[in-house]
Amino acid sequence: MVLCVDCGNTMIKFALIENGQIIKSFQIRTLKDRSDDEYAYSFSSLIKSDVKVEGAIISSVVPLLTAVLFNAIKRSFKIVPMIVGKELKTKMPIKIDNPSELGSDMLIGALAARAKFGNSVLIADLGTATKIYVVNDKGAFIGGAITCGMEVSLKGLVSSTSQLLETPMVLPNKIIGKNTKDSIESGIVYGQAFMIKEFAKEMEQECGYKLTKVLTGGFSKIIRNILNDFNYDEDLCLEGLYEIYKMNEVKKDE
Repeated sequence: MVLCVDCGNTMIKFALIENGQIIKSFQIRTLKDRSDDEYAYSFSSLIKSDVKVEGAIISSVVPLLTAVLFNAIKRSFKIVPMIVGKELKTKMPIKIDNPSELGSDMLIGALAARAKFGNSVLIADLGTATKIYVVNDKGAFIGGAITCGMEVSLKGLVSSTSQLLETPMVLPNKIIGKNTKDSIESGIVYGQAFMIKEFAKEMEQECGYKLTKVLTGGFSKIIRNILNDFNYDEDLCLEGLYEIYKMNEVKKDE
């Protein structure tokens, strides 16, 4: 069984995957001040002692936690986890100005979407940031757009406008809000959905061909019913991590 770890700015997602199937998944809040001992304790409480973890791979956009998670996994399971970086094979051509700038989360999402849906695919990943990016008809990552995620937008609005109260992120029943709370929800949630729709339309025009559209990320479940032409895949990045692990796995008989 392979432990796949996707460390984002808001949440850390984990999945135990065997033969390409997710056996168990869970997530915890990203806490930058936690030690490797504390994360090791989390592993022991979330993963049964009789589960045989034979390999692990980490993708992290939080540099402070990369080594912490590495040490926690090494200590807990007596294995050396892979870390997604330039030294790992991905078989993904990267056609942007500076390939070294590409975040591991976007690379993994692109790889997983291509493996699952083929070339010519657009991924909308809704996390701390909302990332919309494209794999072209040749199977290469060609770039995209990054903007504020829903939670960041909400916090920015609330912090700069003292009269606005914080409100939970849910899909409003109507676009036209009848009070401040509903109006904020409509602006944030429907605003993200309409923005993604328009980006997808313009990116298809720019590419000159139809793109299969995929929706993923922690906040994607809120707007999945609005974006009916998107394929919803909550575990896309974890599946991509497993793909990279298998590409770079050293067989025991080698």
